[in-house]
Amino acid sequence: MLTASIRALSAADWPSVARLESTTYSPLGLSEDPVVLRSRAGAGTSFVLSLESSVAGYLLALPFEYGRFPCLADVSTPADAPAAADLHLHDMVIAAGHRGAGFGSRLAGHLFSSARAQGYARVSLVSVGGSGAFWTRHGFQPRPEVPAPAGYGPGATYMSRSL
Repeated sequence: MLTASIRALSAADWPSVARLESTTYSPLGLSEDPVVLRSRAGAGTSFVLSLESSVAGYLLALPFEYGRFPCLADVSTPADAPAAADLHLHDMVIAAGHRGAGFGSRLAGHLFSSARAQGYARVSLVSVGGSGAFWTRHGFQPRPEVPAPAGYGPGATYMSRSL
């Protein structure tokens, strides 16, 4: 059995994160430039899933105003952290060979606990690539009043959940 742990994202993790991101999102036409991707990592709200000391998944979240989301082509400027009640879960990827083992749920749960402890009231995201059902199981609800941008692909849906 593999030993799994969740820890804060570090500078040394970026090559693995960029590789996982590209492998997952390039086929969907949603892959981001590594410099842009780095701007999605909020302090204390971005994590990696480590399996036997290898990065097998990651989650990037940053303070962002409710109803807004990063443009996939531009570097993000997080909302003023003390004033932001909303945490935007920009990206979560589990390596293909480890999907279906509950690691995504563990990463999401870790984020919810961390966000609650930091005083966030809500977590929002844009579901892409058919991930809406996964997020609904984790308490997210579609917010049809917030249209997702076309650049996030067909079927993209803005969703949020209260903490």
